[in-house]
Amino acid sequence: MRVIDPKSVVIGVLGTLLIFSTLGFRTNTDELGHLVVRSLTIEDDRGTIMGYLGNGYLQTYNQFGEPTLFIGTGKDGGGYMRAYNGSGDESAYVGTGRMGGGYIRTYNNSGKETSYLGTGSDNAGQLRIYTQDGETSSYLGEGYYQAYNEYGERTLFLGTGSNGGGYLRTYNFDGQETVYLGTGADSSGQMRVYDAAGETGSFLGSGYLRTYNQFGKMTTFLGNGRDGGGYLRTNNKFETETAFLGTNNSNEGLINLNDKFGQSFWIRLNKGN
Repeated sequence: MRVIDPKSVVIGVLGTLLIFSTLGFRTNTDELGHLVVRSLTIEDDRGTIMGYLGNGYLQTYNQFGEPTLFIGTGKDGGGYMRAYNGSGDESAYVGTGRMGGGYIRTYNNSGKETSYLGTGSDNAGQLRIYTQDGETSSYLGEGYYQAYNEYGERTLFLGTGSNGGGYLRTYNFDGQETVYLGTGADSSGQMRVYDAAGETGSFLGSGYLRTYNQFGKMTTFLGNGRDGGGYLRTNNKFETETAFLGTNNSNEGLINLNDKFGQSFWIRLNKGN
């Protein structure tokens, strides 16, 4: 019959407890309480590296050995995350910029940036959308929105002016302004339509409409007079008045036709019975 040596048992139990306490196992459990390592590499059953943790960052890989994710600290001390597509090309970036502001960038499968959401150089938030070639197609910034064509020319502006009023501007292919819709200097609403040369073609303001020719001369006025009556004036290309149809200072209807020098040759006054 085999005899168990009590001394050997005590030594074995004490040795086991010493190993457990050294590795950091909690009492009455196999849960690891605290573990300090310099790095950790994770492999699949075939020995392919799937992940690495160490030196202040985490890197994961797919089954082909291509990087899929990076989380760590940048050279400037800020944290960031990079995501990669199946080909190992960067598809998204989330982190801290050189100026200390946070931002998100996304990329297409050609490596071109497609969007930016974050902090600009003026420390204000902004959103940029890019074309497939990496050119800016729209921009949303501090109180305004801008759109661009495929050649980088601005086509639309929607935002707040220097006087605090909102307005909308559109531009043609050459970058010339074509329409202005918004608040004027007098705080009233107005709309301007421009020709291809950027000259005002028509103007709609507070209670009146004006049209202009290619020489910048006003050709038509339709609106209210100083006394509150409505009238229509037409001018020739030299801005000389040729016709008047409307209300005179006596609140009576009046038609007046002029020659090319602005001299009246026909007047009709609508008098009551």
